[in-house]
Amino acid sequence: MRPYDRLIGAALSGDRWLFARQDTVEAAWRLVDPVLGDVVPVHPYPRNTWGPPETDALLPVGHSWLAPAG
Repeated sequence: MRPYDRLIGAALSGDRWLFARQDTVEAAWRLVDPVLGDVVPVHPYPRNTWGPPETDALLPVGHSWLAPAG
């Protein structure tokens, strides 16, 4: 049986063992939500480039990225 079929079948027959309880889900979100709320911003950059200019801030002063040979 495919996983999706198994899940739908369990839901239709009332089998709860494949599903998380609400209190478990809420407890997980209490742990995860603070981490997700402090997400680093996304910096888009053009395709076929080595990344956004913001990556330069990751390096110590006076250092630069080295482009790989190839």
